[in-house]
Amino acid sequence: MKTLVALTLLSLLPLAAHLEAQETTLPPVVPKGFEEFQKNGTLAAMGVWLAGSARDTDDDWDRATAKMESIQNTFGRMLGYEVIRIVVLSPSTQRVYAAVKFEKGVAWMSFDCYKPLKVWIVARFDFGTNANLILPPNILGGK
Repeated sequence: MKTLVALTLLSLLPLAAHLEAQETTLPPVVPKGFEEFQKNGTLAAMGVWLAGSARDTDDDWDRATAKMESIQNTFGRMLGYEVIRIVVLSPSTQRVYAAVKFEKGVAWMSFDCYKPLKVWIVARFDFGTNANLILPPNILGGK
């Protein structure tokens, strides 16, 4: 019986090493965008977050910028952000959930980050003031 347990544990080592090797640190493109947002405004943040992605088009920039500026006009100056969770989807993809702190309220963001080669890009992001629309139920305390 002890031999069976030992063999089972040994067979799980490659799986554990694979899971350990998956990158769980915050992709640098996310905080860099927040830094630009705080220092230089919405357009600078969008420039970081959309650079190199398929969403790097005028229409996407215009819609995202207008929505973010509307939130900022309602809630005031951005004070910072807090990472809620990083979900590793695969070795080259992660979803990052964040709370964006403003003077008069909070907004919620999710970033789908992708690392095709050596640099992380934001393939897609979403944001708004209703946590139910941005965050999944398991983060909000549901099942």
